[in-house]
Amino acid sequence: MRSRTSHTILAVVAVVALLLLAAHATIPLLYTAANTSTAAHVDPATVPGELDKDAAALIPLMNDLLGQTAPLTLNIKLKDYASAERDLARYARLSGQFDELVINLDVSGTDIGEFQQTNRENLDALTALLNDTQRLEGLQKLEIQILDDEGWRASAIYEGEVLEQKMQEGFFAYAGREDTTARVAEHYGVNTTPYRDSVRNFAEIVDAAEDHPVGGGDSTPSPLGIAVTPARGRYGDTLLVAGAYSGGITGTPIEVYVDSRIAGDAALDENGSYSCTYRIDRIPAGLHLAYATADAIYSTVTAFEVLPGDTTTTLRIAEDRTTVCIGTLMAGDRPVSGAPIILRVDGTPLSEIETGEDGTYREELTLSAGEHTVRAEFNAAGYPLKASESQTETVVVRSKGLSPIPFVAAFAAAIGSGWYLRRRRIPEAAPPALKPREQVSAGTEEEVAATPLPPVDIEGLPPREAATILFCALRARLGIPVTMTPRDCAQ
Repeated sequence: MRSRTSHTILAVVAVVALLLLAAHATIPLLYTAANTSTAAHVDPATVPGELDKDAAALIPLMNDLLGQTAPLTLNIKLKDYASAERDLARYARLSGQFDELVINLDVSGTDIGEFQQTNRENLDALTALLNDTQRLEGLQKLEIQILDDEGWRASAIYEGEVLEQKMQEGFFAYAGREDTTARVAEHYGVNTTPYRDSVRNFAEIVDAAEDHPVGGGDSTPSPLGIAVTPARGRYGDTLLVAGAYSGGITGTPIEVYVDSRIAGDAALDENGSYSCTYRIDRIPAGLHLAYATADAIYSTVTAFEVLPGDTTTTLRIAEDRTTVCIGTLMAGDRPVSGAPIILRVDGTPLSEIETGEDGTYREELTLSAGEHTVRAEFNAAGYPLKASESQTETVVVRSKGLSPIPFVAAFAAAIGSGWYLRRRRIPEAAPPALKPREQVSAGTEEEVAATPLPPVDIEGLPPREAATILFCALRARLGIPVTMTPRDCAQ
């Protein structure tokens, strides 16, 4: 009875243990707050100093960014392009580090975020300045080699004019950000002298380009005209590009370029005029240059301005078998199509998707069990729009349920325990009766005496084996029955 009770308790304990393991099988504890020594997981609560370190590095990095602009523009001014390219690479690397810190500290909505935006625009402006200056110098050298080729010379002169105007417009935009950048920097005690020096260097570079134009400034008026109306627009606006070709033939194809990229085409009508539309889409905010061509004839260059616009990013969480993120990206009342949306889960970028034609996006995320925060972000890179982010949504992912394997194992254990206990209750068969001692004896003394015994040969045997053989021979001679072990009895 006691054995049956102990086995029953053991079976119950085994089943309970399996059930407890099954309840925690889908959400194992990877680490505790007291021990975060795993290689791939860190509990932020145990490392509170990390954010403080990032915040302390933010201001010195702002100082490094502004300090990099002066030597960069100075090297461009001195036409030391190799050094300028190294300075630009370092400036871009520092800007990337600064952007990462702003995201980690979640300060994009403050004046630090405003400084980040102007710094991105300054990086783009200085990159364009270096490229345009190198190209302009190349055109000036090329002009000397093609004096006898009027076609190539006219093309070089035209491109030089485009570059000069582009550099001038770039300077106006760069200088226009001086007050905003300096205001934020001085608020945090950052030295703004190098940045103000870079503005002066930028102006001197543009003045030098205007003083030495390609072609020496001798250019005849183009018979092909161009105008962009309205002269300003925002994302989604449609501009009209139109002009007239004096002496042109009806049906002559006209190609329109914006920032040296083809943006539309048209054909001359019977009045010698042409027109086409240009929709402001993925193009940076600021001034842009437009011109038209008719075969080998180039028009004059005209400028139009793209104004930056605000955006609104929304996010809604729908729970199905997976976590479904649904939202929109709007610029006012206009949807932003083809724009990249970053989904950040628990502060870490997890997925990047594009909006559709109607500005909506949808993405399914597979998250682990537990509570998570999800936020959608639009960084506005390459768009005449301002960056935006959605409200942070909290989603609780429940366990998918217990695996049936532990229950099957517990059921099998219960069945096995029941079978074992049932088998223990079956009465054992009575052991066979032992024969009387007289029946298993080796025989009577007369039979023993009459039975001849084989000779005993112990020559050459070890003492232990020799003693055993002599003992067995003596026992046989005296008629002592052989003692059987339990194993011998069972055979």
